[in-house]
Amino acid sequence: MLVETIATLGSHSALQILKGAKDEGFKTLVISLKDRLKLYSRFKFIDDVVEVGSFDELLDNKVQDILKRHNCVFIPHGTLISEQKLEDFERKFEVPVFGNRWIFRWEADRDLKQKLMAEAGLKTPRLFKFPREIDRAVIAKLPGAAGGRGYFVALSYEDFQAKVRELLNKGVLKEEDVDSISIQEYVVGVTIYPHFFYSPLTNEVELLGVDRRYESNVDAIARLPASEQLELKLIPTYRVVGNIPIVLRESLLIDVLEAAERFVEASKKLVSPGIIGPFCLEGICDENGEVYFFEFSARIVAGTNLYINGSPYSYLIYNEPMSMGRRIAREIKLAMQANRLDDILT
Repeated sequence: MLVETIATLGSHSALQILKGAKDEGFKTLVISLKDRLKLYSRFKFIDDVVEVGSFDELLDNKVQDILKRHNCVFIPHGTLISEQKLEDFERKFEVPVFGNRWIFRWEADRDLKQKLMAEAGLKTPRLFKFPREIDRAVIAKLPGAAGGRGYFVALSYEDFQAKVRELLNKGVLKEEDVDSISIQEYVVGVTIYPHFFYSPLTNEVELLGVDRRYESNVDAIARLPASEQLELKLIPTYRVVGNIPIVLRESLLIDVLEAAERFVEASKKLVSPGIIGPFCLEGICDENGEVYFFEFSARIVAGTNLYINGSPYSYLIYNEPMSMGRRIAREIKLAMQANRLDDILT
């Protein structure tokens, strides 16, 4: 198979994916909504733009035919997880996908997600199956890649019910979302989002960066005096606005990398062929230096956008700028040269 073009949806991490593809010598294509055409036209490393009315059109024959004519490999990111019916994507999308197209459903489904994390032996916060079980601080969140939409903290069952009602009245939550809320113990600590890349070609896990998320309105509330926080009576929510770089204490790298390696092996066992390429284990480090992992993302995460010119960690491996987007393109190029594209595409 000849790969000529790298394609992705026009959102999330499209710019670094396509810039990295161009740096590795590929042509580039973005599938864009009409209101984002002007944005993507600004960047000369994007060769072709396919306009769609909605990202649901990714599965239309017309769009797929364009991708096939360009000999595309499609790079998934968070928008695919949040906006597509993943079973349809698995069955109906006929363009080669970089990564394991079957693992995205495990990311979006809270029960499958917990099963995979347990198989990997990751230390996780306690999960509460029913709101009436709440006996400590919890964080309630919607499944899938919703960018923090609808997340909130509750201290009791009554507090949970009251906040659900208030968020429904404000339109932050929808009635159909309520039964899908995941309730997890709220671990007090520093959130960390390490970005990994697993290469089937070398059987190695690479750490390419770490970030923290800047979230609204919880981070804005923290800037107010306590008296004003109480007077405003705001419910903290966790919609991600941007990302902040972070470098971990070197001693933490042992646990983080070993967890990533266990996760890769567990994914091979439960959802063959397992993780391919980028992934993220989303965690919290508490006051004792223990890391609890509360989520995973089985594809490139938006925090990697911090490191389009590389991170301190990527520079330890590559003596050149290496974003996650470029690392994906490099893997495709190496697999093509070794006649091993079947090992990285599904």
